[in-house]
Amino acid sequence: MQHNVLIVDDEQVLATAMADYLARHGYATSTCVSGEQALKNIDTESPDLVLLDYRLPRMDGLEVLRRIKETRPEVEVIMLTAHGSVENAVEAMRLGAFDYISKPIDLEELRLIVGKALESQRRGHELDYLRAQIEKENPHDIIGRSEAMRDVKRLIDQISSIEATSGREAPSILLTGETGTGKELVSRAIHARSRRAAGPFVEINCAAIPLTLLEAELFGYEKGAFTDAKAAKVGLFEAADGGTLFLDEIGSMDLSLQAKLLKAIEERSVRRLGSVRSRRFDVMLIAATNQSLERAIAERAFREDLYYRLKVLTLHLPPLRDRGEDAAELALHFVGLHGRRYNRAEKTLTASARAAIERYRWPGNVRELANVIERAVLLKEGPMIDADDLALEPANAGARSAPLASQDGQLAIDLSKGIVLEELERTIIERVLIKTGWNRTRAAQLLGLSRETLRYRIEKHNLKAPQPEADC
Repeated sequence: MQHNVLIVDDEQVLATAMADYLARHGYATSTCVSGEQALKNIDTESPDLVLLDYRLPRMDGLEVLRRIKETRPEVEVIMLTAHGSVENAVEAMRLGAFDYISKPIDLEELRLIVGKALESQRRGHELDYLRAQIEKENPHDIIGRSEAMRDVKRLIDQISSIEATSGREAPSILLTGETGTGKELVSRAIHARSRRAAGPFVEINCAAIPLTLLEAELFGYEKGAFTDAKAAKVGLFEAADGGTLFLDEIGSMDLSLQAKLLKAIEERSVRRLGSVRSRRFDVMLIAATNQSLERAIAERAFREDLYYRLKVLTLHLPPLRDRGEDAAELALHFVGLHGRRYNRAEKTLTASARAAIERYRWPGNVRELANVIERAVLLKEGPMIDADDLALEPANAGARSAPLASQDGQLAIDLSKGIVLEELERTIIERVLIKTGWNRTRAAQLLGLSRETLRYRIEKHNLKAPQPEADC
């Protein structure tokens, strides 16, 4: 990302020399000769760093520094002076200066200090936005030995290595799957295995924030951009520079914001609200959804061009009910995790508890499993967690696998047994496919879907056409 440096010095020859030198090393620079000009520039141009002379006409450098830190505390300031003293240095550091350089200026030393200041600023942005610490021993461990999860792990490794092996910027990644299947965990695993692992991981749930606030969060804004913008704010694209930006529930994003997102992705730059200057960024973008984006496109709720831009690499996460014995393995993991978290005595699962876990359909997937085990760990006094301690719904464990019944060739819903909408959809699609002899064109017509949408849903529900019997 190209950083903006403002040089404030009434010695114009020196200011120009510093600006030219830093520009040759990739910085965008501007200069001014007074404190008053500097404060106006900061309001309109939003520099990342200020090189500030101590002696300026009318308003001295310390006063300018104080005002900068009052209104724009995130801006790093390096003081310059030909009249260095311990007192001045101490006062400048107390007011928030990053460092203090004496004249005559060694340009190479200046470049090194500017680099350190901007790296310090980047770490500060990272701390502001991310790393809500989750108490996990192995936060990027993908648990599961089923065939479906082995495929997921293989794809994670391939996707994570693409940028390093190709030598090009990371392509966009789209994660699909039902709610609770672990899309955030997979996004963190991709980040941790990529060459960006040392950079920030920034996440945002697009469904949890109103449109106007979401735009400000993503792109940032300048002071005065709107009524409550009392200070400038760094956007998430800038905060994630050099790392990964994870956009969860991308299907819930408003169409008007989707257009701005597409422009930012294609141009690899953003413009803060209220700013006239674009800022380049370098991020790996991962988007996730539990919705059918194909259906959203058909309903004109999602941009087709953005969809194809996001799905350069697509990874579908299977529901827990299709992962075999992974549910029991995950349950044991959560028993240990929550036991340590709440300082509870060591516990384990009985054979009946494991059997109940494997029978249950888990409509809420891994998230539901984690919550069920957490509750059991907290409430169970003894060391053994039994099936009754899990309080699983019996109807869900068995009867929900067949929510439809046939009556004279018609499909009827049996409400007495409870319904999981995902399973209802799966059953309807499966029965229509059987009725049409797996003629996908005819099945799509009967269901009112496009062939592409039907194909997506067949893959989503892991439906398989029956194999023809071999001739004897």
